Amino acid sequence: MKHDTQPKFLRLREVLLRVGFSKPQLYKLIAEDQFPRQIKICKRTSVWLESDVNQWMLEQVKRSEAESALSDVALAATRATQWLREAS
Repeated sequence: MKHDTQPKFLRLREVLLRVGFSKPQLYKLIAEDQFPRQIKICKRTSVWLESDVNQWMLEQVKRSEAESALSDVALAATRATQWLREAS
């Protein structure tokens, strides 16, 4: 199997479909440095690198999983504390 190593550009419509954001929401995240910036390839055309968008998506999954794990630990600690209070 041959791997495609060529960079691929995504236009705005493709980015919005992939990440499920509205246009204003996407540009707000870009302004807050929470999403990759677009690349201006000519006067009226901006694109994103597919690899940048994919990497951002993977990072969001990892962040969500880490937050979920911390939430589970905090919930277990709260339950243990409640159990100790009730037991004494």
